[in-house]
Amino acid sequence: MQIKSDYFSASFISFVIHATIILYLTDFFYFEKQQRPVLSKPVNVNLLFKEEVEIQSNQQEAKVEQAANPEVLYQIDNKIELTPVIPDININQLIQEEELILQESDDLLVSEFSALIIQAIQSAWIKPKNIQDGLICDLRMTINKNGRVIKIDLIKSSGNIRFDNSAIKAISRVETFSFFNKIPFSMYQTSFKNIVITFNPV
Repeated sequence: MQIKSDYFSASFISFVIHATIILYLTDFFYFEKQQRPVLSKPVNVNLLFKEEVEIQSNQQEAKVEQAANPEVLYQIDNKIELTPVIPDININQLIQEEELILQESDDLLVSEFSALIIQAIQSAWIKPKNIQDGLICDLRMTINKNGRVIKIDLIKSSGNIRFDNSAIKAISRVETFSFFNKIPFSMYQTSFKNIVITFNPV
């Protein structure tokens, strides 16, 4: 009976030792190790560098296109840029050009109104009988703003008194130039208030 009891004790001790060795080898006694659960649900992950790569790619394409054509309209990050193609213009130069255009326009108007005055006088002129052709005299007229002739002076005679008188009478017959209301006042003051004409009827 004593032998069986010793055998049983030895077997139990052997079992405990072997069990302890096995548990030790399997890290059963390593309590500091913590197991973390594996995620059971998928997690959405966004790649942050993807948008930056696309922006850099668009910028490189725009730079290549601009290098090929320096006046091209390009867009980067919703910002529109246009290379200037209009050169800087001097303001004084623009003013001078504008004044020149106005002066040319005024000169044209003066020529047109002067031609109307000469045409009206020549239409009213009656050629005296038995006078030679090619006679010329210079006359000065003073005209008010309404176009009415208020004074006529002979400043250079043709040498033929009958021709000179016929020129003065032609102006008197006209009496009033009806188109003077179309002449700007400043132009009237400088060019049409006192007029010297060379009377040379054709």
